[in-house]
Amino acid sequence: MTTAMQASIRTVMRSRLCGVALCAVWAGNFSLRAVQMEPLSIDRLAEGSALVVRGAVLSKSCQRDPEGRIYTKVELQVTEVWKGALATNRLTLVHGGGILGDRKATVSGQVEYGIGEEVVAFLVLNQRGEGVTLGLAQGKFHVDRGSRPGEEFVHNPFHGEPDARRQEIFRSAPLPTQQRLTLAELKRRVRGGNP
Repeated sequence: MTTAMQASIRTVMRSRLCGVALCAVWAGNFSLRAVQMEPLSIDRLAEGSALVVRGAVLSKSCQRDPEGRIYTKVELQVTEVWKGALATNRLTLVHGGGILGDRKATVSGQVEYGIGEEVVAFLVLNQRGEGVTLGLAQGKFHVDRGSRPGEEFVHNPFHGEPDARRQEIFRSAPLPTQQRLTLAELKRRVRGGNP
């Protein structure tokens, strides 16, 4: 058998295996598992972080690493450093997954940053000095303005009261009871009681 024939047979076999796998998914014989997160307290998030910053998302882009994996790069304009130190007011964050061309990679429970969003991020640093959000989506708090001047609240999936849009989405499956969490209180807790 020639090398070309062997390659053709391997290609046909791969195609058939992919077809069988797709049929199993479509038929419902394939179970997907969602990520289960153990809620991290604010104290544990702060203790586990090398860096805690407040800032606004300037941009985000999807890229491939040398191994071909899709990841998202986020540029953050830092307005305050609550823990750790930065030499500049710009910080690059990275996380797995994203959409690149016609390819999409998802990571269950992964953090999502929106352009223009104001956040508090609990981060560890990778070998390149880029921020990686601690605890997936738990390590990012979205900052919301209150109805009164100067009033600011924060929330993530487990801390702080969800905003009206999230309450609407989860109306059929209520979220655990959460208290409103002010930005000032989060900052105080990260700094160990010091504002």
